[in-house]
Amino acid sequence: MNRIQHIENEISELRNQLQNHTLYEHLKSIDDINIFMENHVFAVWDFMSLLKNLQINLTHVETPWTPPKSPMLSRFINEIVHGEESDINEIGEPKSHFEMYLDAMHQTKARTNEINDFITLIESGNSVDYALNEINIYKRVADFVKFSFSIIETNKPHLVASAFTFGREDVIPDMFIEILKKSDSENKSYSKLTYYLQRHIELDGDEHGPLSLKMISELCGDNDQKWSETLTVAKQSLEKRIALWDGINDLIQKEKSVSLK
Repeated sequence: MNRIQHIENEISELRNQLQNHTLYEHLKSIDDINIFMENHVFAVWDFMSLLKNLQINLTHVETPWTPPKSPMLSRFINEIVHGEESDINEIGEPKSHFEMYLDAMHQTKARTNEINDFITLIESGNSVDYALNEINIYKRVADFVKFSFSIIETNKPHLVASAFTFGREDVIPDMFIEILKKSDSENKSYSKLTYYLQRHIELDGDEHGPLSLKMISELCGDNDQKWSETLTVAKQSLEKRIALWDGINDLIQKEKSVSLK
């Protein structure tokens, strides 16, 4: 059996749990989407950190420059970085997907103060743990970010690639677009979020998803231990994503119960 197929078979139950999570039943309004985005934005940010760690390890970003060990891996990761860090937004401006997400949050009137404070702390040279402790962030969101950085700290590209590749929220873009259509049939009020989601579907499905799987295969090669470790991290990544969804779902339900009082 193909090694990638084996991993996908082994994680299929966890993916089913993610795709059928009760969170989706409670995403019914722009207010619900805003609560989701205010917490999920931290996962959008740490996704970029996983990506940049792979670029550091799979290409040569030092001077003086020397050729990368694997031009194929270098090309894979640079193509993904190009799309994620310097894509074109809906009005033709170069922006990272993280910045597009923030723009969409502003347009839907979601709160961005916590993620902005977090970024400011990171830019000032503080550690991720310190920055997370200094802001008002939900524990399960902080746990998700800390897990991502625990994988980065292994300094093993195949493990970082596994956390990066598996556990993507495939269901979310289609669902958000349906909610947005109901709230804004002419797509004027939430055009930035609609564009971000459509771009997410286009790039992840057609380009970045297949490239990421090729990257896993190249990094693991014929090394049985690497394949085993990759599977372990894939499962852990999905479990952490499910726990994040559990937490966000709890927050949405809590907000609904408060508004009914």
